[in-house]
Amino acid sequence: MNFRVDDQLLLPWSPRFTISVARAAAMLDVCGQTVVRLIEDGSLKAYRLRNKAHSPWRINYDSVIAYIQEIHKANGLEQRF
Repeated sequence: MNFRVDDQLLLPWSPRFTISVARAAAMLDVCGQTVVRLIEDGSLKAYRLRNKAHSPWRINYDSVIAYIQEIHKANGLEQRF
């Protein structure tokens, strides 16, 4: 008998609703290091694929959209999405 939980069930969000650092950087028009800083300061919701320092990040797509809307609202710009 195999009681191992499917890896996808352990993720905080569905993998189809996550994007890479490169994609988030393109959406925000910033570099990848800036996206990582936004993750580390809590502005973007993300998780690492593995529990290692150099593991790639997966970012919640909805948090990127919310961050863009927050920036636009704070600066009096029209909604982008």
